[in-house]
Amino acid sequence: MSNSYGFDFLRSEHNLPSSDDADTLHPFASNVLNVKSSASSNVPRGVPDVSQKSDLEKQADVLVFLRNHRSAGFLPPAVIYKNLGIDLSDGGVDSAVVKMLECNPKVNVEEVPDPENPSLAMNTFSYRAKFSTVRDKPTLLAQINRMKNGVRWADLSDAYDGVEVDLQSLMTAGEVLAVGPEPKELVVFPRGESFLVELDGCVKLKEEVPPLPEEPTDKTDQQQMAVYKNRLAEYKNARKLQSCLIQTDIDPRLQIRRGEAIKIGGEWFRVSSAVRDDLPLDKQPPRAQAPPSVVSMKDLSKKNDADGYVRRFDAKTIPLDGPLGDDFGRANLDNAKAARARLHAIAGGGGGGTGARNLTGGASSTPLSSFASEKNAVTLAELFAQNVAASFGMGRMGGAPIRPGGRKRPTMMANRRGDGPGSKGKAVDPEEIKRAVDNAKEAASDPSLSYSRAVRHGCTKDVRDMYLETVSMIPTSDVELRQEDK
Repeated sequence: MSNSYGFDFLRSEHNLPSSDDADTLHPFASNVLNVKSSASSNVPRGVPDVSQKSDLEKQADVLVFLRNHRSAGFLPPAVIYKNLGIDLSDGGVDSAVVKMLECNPKVNVEEVPDPENPSLAMNTFSYRAKFSTVRDKPTLLAQINRMKNGVRWADLSDAYDGVEVDLQSLMTAGEVLAVGPEPKELVVFPRGESFLVELDGCVKLKEEVPPLPEEPTDKTDQQQMAVYKNRLAEYKNARKLQSCLIQTDIDPRLQIRRGEAIKIGGEWFRVSSAVRDDLPLDKQPPRAQAPPSVVSMKDLSKKNDADGYVRRFDAKTIPLDGPLGDDFGRANLDNAKAARARLHAIAGGGGGGTGARNLTGGASSTPLSSFASEKNAVTLAELFAQNVAASFGMGRMGGAPIRPGGRKRPTMMANRRGDGPGSKGKAVDPEEIKRAVDNAKEAASDPSLSYSRAVRHGCTKDVRDMYLETVSMIPTSDVELRQEDK
């Protein structure tokens, strides 16, 4: 708040009289004995008038302002004065508030050189969160993982701008555990190692998302720009709605419930449980809100079925509680679709002229099947490549025998029957076979294939139900086990 020459004493608001020194004032000072009324008359235009507020109220205003702008770091008194009308400069009228802020555990006060006059120092102020090392989502997760006994949501909610969005994202993805009746009363715990399971069925968007309209070439035409903006808003809304519906070729209701966490295209969501389209997710009725946990032991309230859900959940459709991201989720689903098409082309005899035809057996059907497999991606790619080699009459290219569908003894030249009856065998170059096998292995190793199926936490609904129905039959002691044997 100092001027360029450091003459703060020339500022009238810094030299307002008080009742204690009224006898020593200039003769006309009797007209300005009221400090607050005098200060209010000198408030510049555009600056809030806080002359009627107490020091405690001013401190509260500064604290809220610093919290709302915590990402800006330390703020100088000039910024605070311009926005709040509270003068925290050295020798300012609100010096009592400065002393209160210096003692406040939620405020950092740092003395720095005045930019306008480096020979003078001034105080700068910033908000001090309880966990000062939490600055983004990775450090937020690291802090929660260090708190083995849990940490209150309220203690984390002031760490940085957008922290509550990141907390909700961690809960949705199941990276942390949350316990409590209300979002603000939740206690967040580290989850530990996750157990993820693929769901049966290949997923893709329910409908093709329409492209956005092109912007008019003549941007000065207000009528065309108005029409363009209306169409753009309509298309964006349509894209958002269509990105919330995922198509699958195997009934998902046997494996997951509404409200449970599901991973589509590399992004975590909850299976939609909204019953009112005019309300956001956090404003839905409690019975229709997804639970804090990523799995549920029972279905949501039957009253939701009577009221009707906003998005259908049937044998071919998985509804999400939010849209897929254009640059990540949708792109991953598109890449997965292209990768599956390449595998089918290789299995059907295409794939760059490999010549492989009518692949059969478990090695080929597993990566092409809609059913999830317990095998890892490397094993599946290896088996698929072996089956391609077997389709040429070859075994494993290294010379070792293969298990599914191949010959025990590989040959250097493979005779393939012609397309017509009575046609002569045609020799296939080993280099061509090697290229075909390498191409098949590369196609089956495409990382995009990992986005072909949905993923959930824990075992699927049908497996859990089967376990709960039979858990009472499992012996719990050696005596019961011996009785079962008899």
